[in-house]
Amino acid sequence: MGKNKYYCKIDGVVHNLSDVQEVLDGKSERNITLIMNEEHGMDIVSANTFESVLRFHNNEIPSDYNEALRRWQEYNQARMPKSPPKPHCPRCGSINIKKLRRFVDPDMVTTGLVGSVDFVPFKSYRCNNCRYTW
Repeated sequence: MGKNKYYCKIDGVVHNLSDVQEVLDGKSERNITLIMNEEHGMDIVSANTFESVLRFHNNEIPSDYNEALRRWQEYNQARMPKSPPKPHCPRCGSINIKKLRRFVDPDMVTTGLVGSVDFVPFKSYRCNNCRYTW
């Protein structure tokens, strides 16, 4: 990147991050998160995120931090496991529900009303907010 590899645009403002570059080059033992917090005015969470973005980009200071941050976020989002949609109450939309199981009455099996003992149990849900059952 040449001699200007330590300049980085963060939120539209160009910062001289030569102190961070010294840490990346092994010339300094300082903490990047603390440098960004104390000397460049980032809050501690943003400074920690900045260090993670640097590590993601092979320990190179990006010329545009916001673009590098967006790529890092997209990468992390893609790696997150997709959770299946949660069932919800069809009446009020709440996910505060309880799964109910109703099994066949044993007397119904002995009298022949059901057919066999292998009968699949009826499953349903009850909303803990509006008490709707489906």
